[in-house]
Amino acid sequence: MSFKRQMHPKVSKAEVEVFKALSAAGLTRNMVTQKTIILKSTVPDFCWLNKRKIVYLDGVQAHLSDKQQKRDEEIQELLTEQGWEVLRIPYEPPLSEKNLKEIIETIKKFVGTLDEE
Repeated sequence: MSFKRQMHPKVSKAEVEVFKALSAAGLTRNMVTQKTIILKSTVPDFCWLNKRKIVYLDGVQAHLSDKQQKRDEEIQELLTEQGWEVLRIPYEPPLSEKNLKEIIETIKKFVGTLDEE
């Protein structure tokens, strides 16, 4: 497997749906997606650089194993030590409209208003 393939995972359908909903909610200003952060080769799903906030959508099927949960915890600790706030949102695909709304509300509370810069 190539390094590039490891660093740029396929974007999930849930990530696309959440991005569209974040955009509709006006939460994409100053946000980047799939921003590589060199620690343990982590690529956050959504990242607000100016607020140092990161959101991961953790599909339960990919984050269920003890090994993956340990890796997720290590990455979160490393990011926190570097001054990042990290929000992990577990979800079961496919996302329902209700789940999507709950995720967006959770992210809104986490990110705050975009005028707080």
